[in-house]
Amino acid sequence: GDYQIKQLLGDGGFGITYLALDVQLNTLVALKEYLPNELAVRKNDSYSVQPKSPKDTENFIWGLERFVKEAQTLAKFKHPNIVRVLHFFYANNTAYIVMEYEQGQNLANFLKDGETATEAEIMLFLSALLDGLAAVHHGGFLHRDIKPSNIYLRTKDYSPLLIDFGAARYDLSKHSRSITTIVTPGYAPFEQYQSDASQQGVWTDIYSLGAVLYRLISGQIPTEATERVAAVMREKPDPLIPAVKMGRGRYSRRFLKGIDWALAVDEQARPQSVALWRPRLIKSSSLPRPIIHRGVGVKLAMLTLLLGVIVAVGWLFYDLRWLQQFGHEFPTLPISWTTTTNDEDKPINSSPFPSPEISFPPVSPATIPAPEPPVNSARSSVAVSFEAMATTPSANSTASPAKAIELAKPTATKVVVAPSVLPGPSSFTPNLAQEKKLQDLAQSVRETQLRTAAKQRAVAALAKLPQGQLRIMTGAGVRLRQAPRYQADKGSILQIGTIVSELEQTRHAGEIWYRVNTGNDNQGWVSEKYTKPFNLLNAGQSYVAVAQQKLNDRSSNFGDLVDLYNFLQRASEEVELEPAVELKLLILLTLQRSLEQIPASLSQASLYHQGWLNSHQAEIKKVNQNWQVKSQRFEELYEEYRFLPVAVKIKEAIKKLR
Repeated sequence: GDYQIKQLLGDGGFGITYLALDVQLNTLVALKEYLPNELAVRKNDSYSVQPKSPKDTENFIWGLERFVKEAQTLAKFKHPNIVRVLHFFYANNTAYIVMEYEQGQNLANFLKDGETATEAEIMLFLSALLDGLAAVHHGGFLHRDIKPSNIYLRTKDYSPLLIDFGAARYDLSKHSRSITTIVTPGYAPFEQYQSDASQQGVWTDIYSLGAVLYRLISGQIPTEATERVAAVMREKPDPLIPAVKMGRGRYSRRFLKGIDWALAVDEQARPQSVALWRPRLIKSSSLPRPIIHRGVGVKLAMLTLLLGVIVAVGWLFYDLRWLQQFGHEFPTLPISWTTTTNDEDKPINSSPFPSPEISFPPVSPATIPAPEPPVNSARSSVAVSFEAMATTPSANSTASPAKAIELAKPTATKVVVAPSVLPGPSSFTPNLAQEKKLQDLAQSVRETQLRTAAKQRAVAALAKLPQGQLRIMTGAGVRLRQAPRYQADKGSILQIGTIVSELEQTRHAGEIWYRVNTGNDNQGWVSEKYTKPFNLLNAGQSYVAVAQQKLNDRSSNFGDLVDLYNFLQRASEEVELEPAVELKLLILLTLQRSLEQIPASLSQASLYHQGWLNSHQAEIKKVNQNWQVKSQRFEELYEEYRFLPVAVKIKEAIKKLR
């Protein structure tokens, strides 16, 4: 098979995570299987998954879509502090997500018996953790389940990794009344207990991370948010003892006040972005890496050396369990599917594309929960056969009580699993009306989420802009001048898209000059021809106007276009949805313009040109000795945002490419 299952890593209410070997790449990965235990079960004597009953089918499929969509979203993140999603695929009537393998342990393993961490120890990983969380939010996403067990510390340098995102679990729990709402008491703010998810935002994750910091400085899990709200409503004191009191004398007051700010009951009273919160937690000057000498630092070093635990990163499952050291190699058990030609017999949500094969160690049927008797299920539709090795349990293995995997010594026994009985189409196969309803619902939810996330990013970006009358730079590499003339001494370099505040203006040699402030107290003069007025109320269109002007200027050189590309990458994350998508289109068009200025022969290209090609090799191709952006990139953008009016412009760009 494409993946050989090595061990069971964790079993939660939303799915199961395995340690697996990617056979083609010969690397270990974490393999997450969608299996919500309140909706689905294994079929007897096989690895195939099915809904428990007909009434669970719609929720099972809806959750499967959320599971896959969240994987697709997370796969876009290439950040050292966010779990890396490599791939996903459909098999066994469900979906699997392939994640990067890491060595380390979660933060909860170091927080036993009320132990605390020093401020220096927390600073070892806090800045990087905030970077990861900010990247999640800038991508229009929320974690929704930040807690010590979902913060993973790498063995090699104790750098943090955000794992086990809870958004898909949360969506499914809200969609299905049969699914228990998943929150972690003490770490979940009050808005997560409510059915209206629109109240959640960046501030929700900030509360949860603030609760983790509170646990680190106090040794106690914060009082549950529902208790705090109940006390406030009864006009009684907040039962949560403030961090400034819990950590007085042991931590800086600035740091403690930052924790209390994040733990405000009212979401509007919390920091509205990681960028606003960071200065209250971390000094502006970079902190030296402290020597670990006590507390959590000692446990980090000692546990790493003594246990030598190798843990695969797991996410999207609740109540992660970290496994013991593994010491067995298991035989490959290829699974081959034999299906009838009747479309009604296809597995639920089966993919039209070939699925990777998954090789499992043998299963003990007694340990697999049996499905409820299906309705109208007299037809045998799928047969599973494989070469298996009879096994004896390994003393070193760990298995879930519900879904144990038997570890083995090989023998020559051949095991053939009898044909499994799938439910009939009237019970489990969604009809066209149901599928259309699910698709419409999914698109509506997606559009709402995209608009809300973009709105939040836009508001956060505007809050960072300088005060006063604003202008936006339209030239690349423009130097501020100490006086309003080109011969004056040079100051800071400004790039395309830099926002400056206008302090005064004058005229010299028939040209208007502006004295500006860059926002970090760098002041100087700049000519009018390098700036445009910036519309604070319509930032997106201001960015689009600058980009189109520069893109249409045929005198723009390669350096200008690279600078424009970098500006557009940033700007597309700081505006509302429609202009953001238009900027994404302009990013691709700018990349195309930059490729047109690179010589066809690499021997004639500069190192800068070659570096640019290397950094975009996944997006470009060579056609008739010329480089161009793959049409697939434009088509993907169109498919993702086809519900927006700007999709017409994307389609026009695709036609021009053809």
